Amino acid sequence: MSIWILKNENSSIDESFENFNSINNGDSIYIYWDESTLDGLVLKYKLIKTDTGLNTDIDFSNRSIDLPYKVFYKTKTPKKIIEITENELNFILNEEISDENITESDTQNTGEVEQNEFTSFIKHFEQNENEIVLNNVNENIIFNIGQPNTGKSYKFEESQIFQKEDVNKYNYLKIPVSGGVGNEYKGLQNTDLAITYDPIKQELKFGEFLQTLMSAIVNPTIPHIIFLDDFHNQDISSLLSEYTPLFKAQQKSKLKQPADSEKIYTKTFTNVDDFIQEWNNFIEKHCIDVPVVPLTNRISGKSLKLVYPENFYLLGAANFNENTLNIFADWEDRAKINYINPIESFQYNKTTEYEEEEQTEKDFLECCILLNTTLKQILKDKTIFDDEKYCFGLWKTVYIKDKKVKLIDDRGKQIEVVNFFLSMVKNALKFNNKNSEINVIGWKLITDMQSNPWFKSNVVKDELNFTDIDYEILHKHNIYEDEI
Repeated sequence: MSIWILKNENSSIDESFENFNSINNGDSIYIYWDESTLDGLVLKYKLIKTDTGLNTDIDFSNRSIDLPYKVFYKTKTPKKIIEITENELNFILNEEISDENITESDTQNTGEVEQNEFTSFIKHFEQNENEIVLNNVNENIIFNIGQPNTGKSYKFEESQIFQKEDVNKYNYLKIPVSGGVGNEYKGLQNTDLAITYDPIKQELKFGEFLQTLMSAIVNPTIPHIIFLDDFHNQDISSLLSEYTPLFKAQQKSKLKQPADSEKIYTKTFTNVDDFIQEWNNFIEKHCIDVPVVPLTNRISGKSLKLVYPENFYLLGAANFNENTLNIFADWEDRAKINYINPIESFQYNKTTEYEEEEQTEKDFLECCILLNTTLKQILKDKTIFDDEKYCFGLWKTVYIKDKKVKLIDDRGKQIEVVNFFLSMVKNALKFNNKNSEINVIGWKLITDMQSNPWFKSNVVKDELNFTDIDYEILHKHNIYEDEI
């Protein structure tokens, strides 16, 4: 029987929900809601599918819960029911420790962490007999670096890597690295990467990043992908520092498929140290002549032995900033770092999807392309050749409909996009310490763009004096820098 979960305010579900027709008799469906007045996520109902429909089995009365981020992220889409594993359900339904289960030793202030029975997250996948094709992924560690709206993340989305592939044949984890203040999920944290202690639930936890890596080791025919989206919001190089000795290209290894009777697949262990010991025994047995790197376990002291399996992939997308620059120094010899060319992202204008567009929309697209190519030439004339840090790509000019790329057709939104480009040029110049060039480059860009009828009619309509810089016009389009 399968287990399903969705985000919904009540128990009403019908065929308009994604995956509704995949639910079979006997399946369980859990419903949760993001309830701000109750300080977070709450579990509402458990439904059971029967011949007569979906019947309420349990009313959880708004019970507060935590969700694995992978589950939370997938259910953010409205009306989407997703399948979860027993381990994920165990995490969600984790009960508080009752008074009768607290022993005298639990109450002693010894300074040591009590380790109760440990529920393993290790799952045995059915082997893939045939190799799974990964679209857009040709290296194990890839970081796409570029400006906003260049499509850095798009090719790393699950739907773009695994096209029409059975979800049971791969493991994909996307971590949007928000880092936002007040955001309940703040992107990649130390708790995702290591073994930590939860003082509320009084238990030891393995982070999702670490769990995914360990799963890849014991399931060597199953591709395991972690995608860190917008990792410029955090110092990923520092966060991943404990893994840099592991992810060396020469240490990447092809592992053999272990028997499904291995003790490592045991569901429960006496405690986490017992599990770690069994894991380390597994590594010593199955990873002979494979470089092993220990991950320090600061909780109980027993280090966890890890290897770098060839079926583990680490992908990342980021804008240029000071956090991104740290990646270059620490990961240049470990990762394939792609510097996304913004102008090349406009290659989509050559696809058949634009053949039916109105001429006015094509004129808008041509203006956006010219804006970037003109800026590139201005930068080149000033001996600034890393133009990928200053130009901007396609994605702000389009939206996705029916899985096709469509041009924005609203005139007001089109004008907003062009003004957005101009303001982002200023931001890029400031970030790259070119403050003194902002007014000169901004004015040169605006005057050169007067040759484009769409730009002249919709963006800068003023009659320009090409000799002197008009600072008021620069200020109006947010590409002005106070030189005082």
